[in-house]
Amino acid sequence: MNKLKDMSEEKRINIYLIIIEIVFISVAIFSIFAYGDSLLLGSLEEFNNDDVKYIRSAWNLIDNNILSYENIKEPTVYIMPGLTLVLSFFMSIFGKINGIVAFKIFQAILQGISLYLLFLIGKKVFNSKVALIACFMDALYAAEIYATNLILMEVIFKCLLLLLIYISIYAIEKKSLKLYVLGGIVWTTACLFRPPIAAYPLLILIMWIKNRYSFSEMVKYTMVVTTIFCIIMAPWWIRNYKVFDRVILFTKSSGNPFLQGTFVNYDQSKGWGVPYEKGKDALESDENEIKAGLERLKIYGKKEPLKYIAWYTLGKTFYLWRAPFYWIANISYIPVIIYHHVILYLALYGMIKHKDKSLNLKFLIMVVVYFNVIYLPYFTFERYAYPIMPLVILFAAYTVNDRRYKKIGNYYSY
Repeated sequence: MNKLKDMSEEKRINIYLIIIEIVFISVAIFSIFAYGDSLLLGSLEEFNNDDVKYIRSAWNLIDNNILSYENIKEPTVYIMPGLTLVLSFFMSIFGKINGIVAFKIFQAILQGISLYLLFLIGKKVFNSKVALIACFMDALYAAEIYATNLILMEVIFKCLLLLLIYISIYAIEKKSLKLYVLGGIVWTTACLFRPPIAAYPLLILIMWIKNRYSFSEMVKYTMVVTTIFCIIMAPWWIRNYKVFDRVILFTKSSGNPFLQGTFVNYDQSKGWGVPYEKGKDALESDENEIKAGLERLKIYGKKEPLKYIAWYTLGKTFYLWRAPFYWIANISYIPVIIYHHVILYLALYGMIKHKDKSLNLKFLIMVVVYFNVIYLPYFTFERYAYPIMPLVILFAAYTVNDRRYKKIGNYYSY
């Protein structure tokens, strides 16, 4: 301990960060073998939930070279190909069952990388001390260990998002073509997992305007990133056109989340209230569901405008943030949800009360707001908020370190 006191603060922070990383990754890997397949959301016999459907999708891709989801005999655009491709990669090396375990270990490593990226972002936007507190708080956030054990895209997407944010901050600041190329690659790769990230460049445009980029610079970097986007996405577009004889940029799916989102509090007990016919295939069903959703908004939005305005703003925002992405209620759920709400309170305070509203800080706030807004037209729930919780935790860490919370701040001080 005396040696630690004699070190510079930066060295101490680095040592503490390494300890947090090692302990966190170790606990994550231990949980993989401790819980096994008990945290699967569905059954490998019935394939009745997202995770097991992704597993089956990877098996089918390996066996029959078909990207499927609901029906293994039919190609699909219900999902983006990212997770199935990554899963099938591990399964082709380690086998169909051991590949699942290998994928979870891969996620544990990604979680460690995400933790380090959170530190780098926090150090850049705030300072090393706030960044370390954020890493400590994030490591204690049980949803991080839980997500490591799931066969879903959340962990990969979160890592890509944090990497994209980190690259974006420096690309905007340094006007580096290499960083914009790298950012374009990361952004497009993230689109292969979660399409809502597609509109992320709008935030970059705002930052360009704030940083007084010239029009020629904007055109230059836009052309570079757009070219990268088209090159990486082209195989997906070509495949979709060959299989479905139409241009499909991302996904089209039955069980449309837009239609589901038109029900206030997701209450369908009174029926749909509009005519709806299931289509001949998934694509036609998707089109019918969009029409039904628009018709519902047209009818009920006019009847109860204030109710629907409240639902599409505060209501869905509540469902997005009301709980952590931690669907194991029998394992210490109450402390986890209390901790989640404490984080939200501290983060909101930090966002509002931070005195030095630098552009980078505003950018982080914009990212959080972006994801909140982008999901409002659809079915929203806590799973969608999970990838941006590290940014929320970063603002909570600032509050913990703030002088107004001196006692708490001193607890984490050196």
